[in-house]
Amino acid sequence: MLEAYPTPQEITVSPDSFALGWLYPYAMHWKMPLFLALTYLMLISRINPQKSNVSRTPLHRAQSPLFKNMVILHNIILAAYSLWTFVSMVYGLAVNLSTYGWRDGICDTGFTMWNNSLFQLSFYFYLSKYYEFIDTLIIIYKGRRASLLQMYHHAGAVLTMWAGCYYTAVPITFFVITNSLIHTWMYVFYALTAAGIKPPGKKLLTSSQIFQFVFGISICFFYLFYPGCQNDRQKIAIYMNLAYIFPLLGLFVSFFTRTYRRRENKPKTL
Repeated sequence: MLEAYPTPQEITVSPDSFALGWLYPYAMHWKMPLFLALTYLMLISRINPQKSNVSRTPLHRAQSPLFKNMVILHNIILAAYSLWTFVSMVYGLAVNLSTYGWRDGICDTGFTMWNNSLFQLSFYFYLSKYYEFIDTLIIIYKGRRASLLQMYHHAGAVLTMWAGCYYTAVPITFFVITNSLIHTWMYVFYALTAAGIKPPGKKLLTSSQIFQFVFGISICFFYLFYPGCQNDRQKIAIYMNLAYIFPLLGLFVSFFTRTYRRRENKPKTL
């Protein structure tokens, strides 16, 4: 049994005041993200196909109307949620900046943004990373092999978002903003693809994801070295995120190079 995790002392709003808040005391225990991330990795490693479907055409089981509609609905849910999160988080940051000025608004030393919006939004975003495990199951159900990038990305996102919430680290404000914006675009793209529509911009989407990580690294370093902006506890979450982002950036750059440079260099046939 997991013992209940209390809210940080700086947080004055109760989790019971918002939907799913009853999960907070248990979801924030360190054993929860570690156990579920490891379970995800072990399960995917066990059911992952040895080779991807060479033709890239989904297996017959994945071509049923029911499955296609479920995939479309899954992506629409995540796109709508991501858009709501983006708008809500930008609004929360704007209010904090306009009320407390640039330094106190960015650093949130009084935890006003945490209590007004970030506490709830970051917790929801953390929970959504578990739901995104379904992305990998969809890939495997189609007969394709989940890549190291896919597995590392999803398992690491759970742990780093947990750390951001657990240690009340303000930099996750910008991670939530950029990630939710790109995910809105990405899941709309996936929904259209699942519906049989081939939207343009896949290369630009991957480039935006890479930019997100470079931006995230810059934000982490800003908060680490800007005097008095983060306490020692919050810096733990920043170090965890940096340890996660650098390998993730390398995996995305490698994926980009393999996928798009190879296509560009492939000789055209008449």
